[in-house]
Amino acid sequence: MKRDALDRDVYNLLGLPFDAVDMDEAVREVIEAVNKKQKLFISTPNLNFLIASQKKSTFRESVLHSDLSIADGMPIVFMCKLLNIPIQERVAGSSLIDELRQNDECRENPIKVFFFGGQDGVAEQAHQVLHDANDGLKSVGYLNPGFGSVDDMSRDEIIDRINSAEPDFIIVSLGAAKGQAWIENNRHRLTAYVISHLGAVVNFIAGTVRRAPNWVQKLHMEWLWRIKEEPTLFNRYWKDGMAFVKLLFSRILPYRSIIKRHQIYSTPQIEPDYDGSNVLLAGDLNFSKKDELREILKKLIIKGDNIALDMSGVRYIDQSILGLLLVSWVKIRQIGCEMRFEGLTDEVHEIVKLNGIEFILKGE
Repeated sequence: MKRDALDRDVYNLLGLPFDAVDMDEAVREVIEAVNKKQKLFISTPNLNFLIASQKKSTFRESVLHSDLSIADGMPIVFMCKLLNIPIQERVAGSSLIDELRQNDECRENPIKVFFFGGQDGVAEQAHQVLHDANDGLKSVGYLNPGFGSVDDMSRDEIIDRINSAEPDFIIVSLGAAKGQAWIENNRHRLTAYVISHLGAVVNFIAGTVRRAPNWVQKLHMEWLWRIKEEPTLFNRYWKDGMAFVKLLFSRILPYRSIIKRHQIYSTPQIEPDYDGSNVLLAGDLNFSKKDELREILKKLIIKGDNIALDMSGVRYIDQSILGLLLVSWVKIRQIGCEMRFEGLTDEVHEIVKLNGIEFILKGE
C-alpha cells in the first residue's frame, strides 16, 4: 500500500513542500517504489522552480501533487538553514541518477528507464549509453515528441508507445514548466512506477553537456560551470538571482526575524471534534505537536467531510506545522473537500503571508 502523504517529513518553503531527505533516503525511495510497484512522482525544485511557482499556480500545483519533493539547489538549502528547516544537503536530480547507476542493488536488478523529450538525437544517445552500460539503470526506450503542446504530447499513441516499453522510471526532459504539466496530465495513464522531470540528466548521460567535476560541486559553483557549458543559461540565472535577492529580503529574512524573536507564549493545544470535523487549535503550534495533529487530520480526511480549523487562539506556527497543513490541504482537495482556516490572528496571517501559502486560505 502506498504511504500516506501526511506521513512525509515535509516542510514548507515559500509555498512549496520539501521533504527532509538526504541522497541515501532519496535513492531508497526510488528503489522501494520500483520493488513494491508503487507510484512515485518526484519533483526536484531548484531556485528556478521556486521562482516560477510564485507566478504560476499550475506550476506550483504540480509540485504540490508530488510524492517526493527534493531540494535541488544550494539556494534552496541556504534558505532552509535560515528558517531552521532540517534540510542539510542538496539532492540534485542528476546526482540521484548517478547514485542509482552505481547502486549495488540496482546493478543486480537494473531499473528500466525510458527517456521522454530532449533535443534531437540526445535522448537516443542517452538511451544507447544506458542500454550498453552494465550499471543500475537500463534504458528500454526513448521518444522525442517535438515542440507541440502538452495535449499534442499526450496523444494515446504516445502514451501507448511509452507503456509498451514497460519502463520502471520515466525521465522527462521538456523544459521545467511543460515537463511538470505533461507529468500532471499523464502520470495516471502511465504504467511506470517512478516519473520525474530531469531536464539536464539526458544531456549529461548522452555526453552532449559535461557535468561539473566534484570539486566544483563541493564549492557550490556548479551554476557557473553550467553557464560555461551552456552560455544561453546566463540570462535565466541572472533573472533567477535577482528574484532570489528579492525573496530573501521580502520574505525569508523577515520570517527569520520572527523566528529569532519568538518566545513561547503558551503551550500548544489541539482539540478535535470528530463529529463536526472541526479542530480547535491554540497556543504556539510547533514540531512537538506535529504527530498529534497529523493523526487527527488523517482521521478527519478518512471521514471525507470538509474540515474547519479554528485558529483564533494560535499565536505562532513553525515550518513543520506549515508543511503538514500544506500537504493536508492538497489531500483534502484531491478527495473533493475543503479545509477552512478560521479566525486567524494578525500574527499568524503575517506568518502565512511571508511563507507564501496565502493560497490555502483563498482556496485557489
